[in-house]
Order: sequence, then structure tokens, then C-alpha cells
Amino acid sequence: MEVRRTDERGVTTTMTKTGPRLRVVAAILAPLALLGALLSWALASPPGSSPDEDYHMASIWCAGGPSAGVCEETDSVEKRRLPADLVEAALCFRFYSEQAASCPLDEGMQTTDRGNWNGHAYPPVFFQAMNVFVGDDLSISIVAMRIVNSVLFVAVLTGLFVLLPRRQRHLLGWGTAISLVPLGMFLVASVNPSGWSVLSAAGLWLAIWGFFEQSGAKKWMLAAMSAALVVIGAGARSDSAIYAVVAMAAGTVLAFRADRRFALHALLPLALSVLSVVLFFSTGQSAIVSSDTAVDGKYPLSTLAFMDAKLLPQLWAGVFGLWGLGWLDTFMPGIVWITTLGLFCAVVFWGLRTGGIRKWLSLGGVAFCLVAVPMYILLHDNVVIGEYVQPRYIYPLIIIFGGVALAGVIRPNLGLSRLQITIAALGLAIANSVALHVNIRRYVTGLDVQSFNLDLQREWWWGGPVTPMMVWLAGSVAFTMAAAALAFLVWRRIDGQPVGLDHGQLVQVEDDVAVRRNGSQAVASPSSGVSVG
Repeated sequence: MEVRRTDERGVTTTMTKTGPRLRVVAAILAPLALLGALLSWALASPPGSSPDEDYHMASIWCAGGPSAGVCEETDSVEKRRLPADLVEAALCFRFYSEQAASCPLDEGMQTTDRGNWNGHAYPPVFFQAMNVFVGDDLSISIVAMRIVNSVLFVAVLTGLFVLLPRRQRHLLGWGTAISLVPLGMFLVASVNPSGWSVLSAAGLWLAIWGFFEQSGAKKWMLAAMSAALVVIGAGARSDSAIYAVVAMAAGTVLAFRADRRFALHALLPLALSVLSVVLFFSTGQSAIVSSDTAVDGKYPLSTLAFMDAKLLPQLWAGVFGLWGLGWLDTFMPGIVWITTLGLFCAVVFWGLRTGGIRKWLSLGGVAFCLVAVPMYILLHDNVVIGEYVQPRYIYPLIIIFGGVALAGVIRPNLGLSRLQITIAALGLAIANSVALHVNIRRYVTGLDVQSFNLDLQREWWWGGPVTPMMVWLAGSVAFTMAAAALAFLVWRRIDGQPVGLDHGQLVQVEDDVAVRRNGSQAVASPSSGVSVG
């Protein structure tokens, strides 16, 4: 249905509105289809395929304490006895991209020193939560954990979407979509604690911002959601505790008002920030902030800083597929990382066309962390990019940056045309499909086989009636449906002059509301809310 409106300046605006029933169907379909896509990623690789997964699996199995046949103590406090197939799961294929996951595995118990039982390098929450799903069969246990993590991701973000003020919901959709492929899809549907870091980063900054803006029951549900996201992130990785502080600071600055009510509500992010800092210093990874743990290397500090500064953008681009998945040995073709990186940069750049002091302070703070955090770690450990620090370490900051860059853009479609939205959705769907195909191929036969048909020459698979091609096709279709549903939800054609300069004022039309910007100030009707400015 088309609606034509003429404003006081004589400018006619034509809008195409979608039926409410179709929008409800799309709103329900989007999370369900995303879950289907994540479940396909959960089946796309064997146990031990995510970075350091032998360490994380051992930590999960021992999180419930000593148990016969599951996690047994040894004479050494630094070692445990675990099922041999768990310890050896990735030994034959990690770092060897041409090797399939058809590893010969021993039976019985085997001793290992790789696990989170001595020194508490990682927070225990993630490992304890996953320990609930430990069973007698390694494959069934791992798949169950991956399914649970996928459901948790979709359920939390869907709940957050419902609770947020309407004018903020599109920021969650766009911010997550442009940063999820391929690394996010892989990590969320894994047993790597970094998957929980992705979830925390995607939702926490908006949950805090929404808490300040929302009222009634939803306000306090957002407070509870914020606390849960802090525990999810800081309970999985120590660095996520610091990123949680960054996310809450960004959300608080975006919501800033100089009044007593704001000051009282600011006690929530303040308390959660204190909790995050406490959780950070409760683990062994917090030693990174001590000068006593600094490493001497072969390069002078100034030389090392110069080298790493030049390479730093490659680390950022790594989250979009420039670096490999898994043990950094599953290399993505250019169609994946060029598409995802290009789309992320384009949307972020488009988001920079509007904003005010609060947005620029928030975005500048996150941008500073994107430079300072990896550079500090690199200089502290005296390593060059590519030797130690991985893209997944700073991935949460990329997610937060992409979302905050869109703050202040009040229209769900960001002011993009139908063609632009279609290109974005189609590009993400293609990138995800290719990345999923490559990831399955890497473990089914190794990357030395390039056949399109994943069922041919396969050396490894889970077994059962579901084949690799069926998983790839289902995952590709599901993600395409999710992208299409999200595109449909923001699908509005606006002709005339929806976004433009008129006598020094930037005019944006949002349904019945015209928001006029003059400099960094914004004026809006009470029903619309004031966007960031």
C-alpha cells in the first residue's frame, strides 16, 4: 500500500507500507531462519575444530570436578586424565588444511596438561554451563553444546529486540548482520568461549542504552538482560569483561542526559562495570596488565610498534574472513571476505553521515580501544601481528563499533534504497553460503579437493542419513531466508526528498515524524523520541 504525504514545504513523499501480517511473519521467520543457519554451522565441522578446542573441551569435561571416566586426577596438579578421543580429536588435522578430519583415535583415558583446572586462566561460567551436556559420546555431546549455544544466541537477541524501544531495534539487526559472517557464525555455533563474547558484544551496549530510554517493566527487564549479558561475556573470556565495560560505557554515553534521573540509572552500568573488573582480575589472563609479565623480544619497542601499526588493519579485516577459520587453517576465498568487509565498511561509512557529540564520543572511544587493546597486547608480548594475537580476540570491539556507528540513524532502512538493501542481503547470503561450503569441505576431504559436491570422496562425516550437501543446502537456504526476512522488515520505498540538505537542515522522514537537524542539535516530536545529537 502506498501512502503519499506533502509537507509544509510542498515536498511530496511516497511510502510503500507492508501489511502488518506479513511483517509479523517476517519478524518470526528471521530468528528461526537464523537459528537454522547456525545449526548448519554446528554440523559443519568435527569436535576439536575451533581454535584451541582441545583445551576448551578438556576444561568443559573437568568443570564438574573429578569423575571416573570423565575427568580423573593424576599425581600432578597440572594434569588430568580424560577420554582419549577428546584429547586427540584435532591432532591429525589442525594446521593441515589438506587433511580431512578422519583421525584415528585411541580408546580409554589419556593424560593431558591442556585445560583450565590449574591457574584459572579462563572464567569458569562457560565451562560449567557446557559441562551439563557432557555425555558418554564425544560427538553427541559436542553437537548438543553447539545447538544450545546457537539457541542461546538467537533467543537472547530476539528477547532484546522485543524489549528495546522501537527506534533502536534496527540497530541490533543491522549491527549484528554486518559483522556476523563468517567468523561469528563459526564461533557462535561452537564450544569455543569466544561465541559467548560475540553474543555479549552484540547486545550489551544496546541493552544498557535501552535501559535508559525504556520505561515500565521493559526497563527492568533490560536491566536484567544487561546483567545477564555481562555474566555471559565475562564468564566466558577475561577480555570480554573489559569489552563489557566498553559496551556499557558506549551505551551510557549515547543515553546521557544531565539530570538526576539519569544519574540514578547510571548506577546500573557502574555496578556492572565493577563486577566486570572483579571478574577480569579473578582469572590468570589478567596478568596481561602487569609489566612484570612483559616479554623481551628481538625488536626494539619503537620498531615493533611501527611494524604492528602497519599491519593492524589486517587484524581487523581478519574477522571478515581475511584470516582462516578454525585453527586459522580454513582459508576463505575472496568472495567471502571482500563482500563482508566491503559491506561492513559501506554501512558504517553511511552511518557516519549523521550524529552528535554523544555518538562521536562513544564511537571514538570504541575506535580508540580497537587500536589500543591489540597494540598493547602485541607490545606487551613483543610479537608481530600474525604470530600470536588473533582477530577473534578483538572481534567483540568490531561488533560494538559497527553498531554504534549507526546510532542516530532513525529509519529502519538506514535511508538505503531497495536496490541497496537487496545487494546487502544477497551479498551476506552468498558470503555465508560460500564460507559454509568451504568449512565443510575442509573437514570432509581437506581443501586439496575442490569439487562442488561435498558428498563425493568424503573421508569424514558424522554418519546417519544427513549428508554434507544437505547440511550446506539447508544452511544456505536458512541464512538467505533470514536475510530476506530482515530486508523485508526494513523494506520501504521513499521517494521525494527523504534525506537531504534543505537550507542547512538535514531532514529525515520517519513515518509520521519529521526530525530536523541543525548542527548537532535534534528536535523531534515527543512520540518519536530524540535521536542521538
